[in-house]
Amino acid sequence: MEPFFISILGAPGSGKSYFLAAMTWKLRSILSSQFGLSFGDADPEANQLLINYEEELFLNSDDDKLVALRKTELEGGELYETVNYGSGRTVQYPKPFVFPIQPEAGHQYGAHSRRLARALCLYDNAGEHFLPGNENANRPVQHLAVSRVLLFLFDPTQHPKFRNACKDQSQDPQILKNVWSNRQDLIFQEAANRIRNYKGLPAHEKDDRPLVVVVTKYDAWCSLASGKPLKEEWVTSATQSAYQGLNLKQLRNISRQVREIVSKYAPEMVSAVEGFSSDVIYIPASAQGQAPELIEESGYLGIRPRDIKSMWIEIPMLYALHRSVPGLIATVKNGEQKKKVSSSTMQKTSDKDHSSSPS
Repeated sequence: MEPFFISILGAPGSGKSYFLAAMTWKLRSILSSQFGLSFGDADPEANQLLINYEEELFLNSDDDKLVALRKTELEGGELYETVNYGSGRTVQYPKPFVFPIQPEAGHQYGAHSRRLARALCLYDNAGEHFLPGNENANRPVQHLAVSRVLLFLFDPTQHPKFRNACKDQSQDPQILKNVWSNRQDLIFQEAANRIRNYKGLPAHEKDDRPLVVVVTKYDAWCSLASGKPLKEEWVTSATQSAYQGLNLKQLRNISRQVREIVSKYAPEMVSAVEGFSSDVIYIPASAQGQAPELIEESGYLGIRPRDIKSMWIEIPMLYALHRSVPGLIATVKNGEQKKKVSSSTMQKTSDKDHSSSPS
């Protein structure tokens, strides 16, 4: 199959491991039944790390025990392939997770849909790779230059202004304590500078690829939005083929509302991403759906598998697939929605008579 690449970036502690595991698990559940696409592992051995994460979170025999996924390794381990070039030079190449995606019977393009079959190559890098001054020729990340879509995970719980705004409305330890704190705009800027170098992109020219800013841990900062759980039907609904499709207009409406929130509390983040890309969308998501708990034995934050209620964890990738391979994911217009959805679904208001929620 023709491959296409998608890269996932984020600061240390932004939750990439949880995001990846919850996202791929959800895609395994819905792509066939709701979007007419088969989705599996090209090589289970190569995807074993992610499969282990999925099993810890979603197939755990002790679903009441707190689980903490280990963070992405900086080098070595299962995410990198070590190549020795001699003369003492050793290079750690990142290995992608690879998933074949093929249209099934009933897909919107029917017999002509085979041309849409692709091998999704999904790259994940440790956030430390993009700390300013941490570039290393022995840990190349050139996949950033050839990826069709970039996903950047922005973690509001690492931002002091977000934490301060949410502290009276949240019991999440990531909000109440300074668990992780990174200048995420600088981490993104470092990645952007490397992309410019790899692509030979002038400083004044914007990258024209889609950039999805995934505003993670929605359950921790939802008090700044509607306070309501994210619902798939806000941006997906049945198409004429009976499969689901994305409502791009509604998704962009919500993107604008999320952008307003990020711009209010972290304007430097909006400036960084929009200064680099001409095609930015902001999508809220939550891998766990609720606050983690402290594991006293290790000091890590964990989640009980039975408590996981992921929200919108698949929406960023559905959008990325739609933008990467036009026609792979169907789209719908507002008039095709089974339920009418307000254009200000995410907007918080103190006026109950003018509250905005799905009708």
